[in-house]
Amino acid sequence: MNDAYSLASKHLDSGIAEARENNVDVNAYGQALIWMLIECYKKNGRTHEDIVSEIQYTLDNIEDDGTFHVSRN
Repeated sequence: MNDAYSLASKHLDSGIAEARENNVDVNAYGQALIWMLIECYKKNGRTHEDIVSEIQYTLDNIEDDGTFHVSRN
């Protein structure tokens, strides 16, 4: 059984590969993923403030070496 981060990583790798195969810019693909995730959050009842807080928390906790320290969920 995969944990959430392993599963997300596997899906992201697959999506990036598919984007490249279809000549979709990886940055554009990433932006589309962010928008889709935000829409998913909204559809599942999360408030604007909660979504902003989640994103801000993520940005605030990315270390200079790219490490993200998880403690919110």
